[in-house]
Amino acid sequence: MASTTGAEAAQQAVQEALQVLPGTPEPGWTPEQEKQIQAMVHELRTVRKMDRPGAGLLRRRRQEQARKRYVGLAMFSDPQLVDEAELRMWKQNMTVAVLLEFAVSDMRRDDVQSAVTRLEIVHAATYADLTEFKQKMADGEQDDDAGST
Repeated sequence: MASTTGAEAAQQAVQEALQVLPGTPEPGWTPEQEKQIQAMVHELRTVRKMDRPGAGLLRRRRQEQARKRYVGLAMFSDPQLVDEAELRMWKQNMTVAVLLEFAVSDMRRDDVQSAVTRLEIVHAATYADLTEFKQKMADGEQDDDAGST
């Protein structure tokens, strides 16, 4: 049987898309700095996870505690570490978005190439790129608000 089944082709497509994901921490950080960055990313993830509509009292308390821990870490860390933590959080969120979009696609060769290209762009992004992206988004929202009034 020279041809592959649909499930095998989909599995191969997923494997190809996952190969571009980085598996090691960014070079250039000392182990202590890496721990601080990972701690900030963890607290940011906790705040985001707890930030859901209809949250009960316990969830709001946990979110507030995580937010306070993050602020404490950020206040006593080098600003570059805070920027790196924010960038890593953004990269993780964008990677999940790309992979979810890929997972619901037909997983054709074009879809694999599109997902791989998008993942490479996300992982090549720097904090300056993230700041520029946020500024463009803010400018776009301001333009929408000005047009609707």
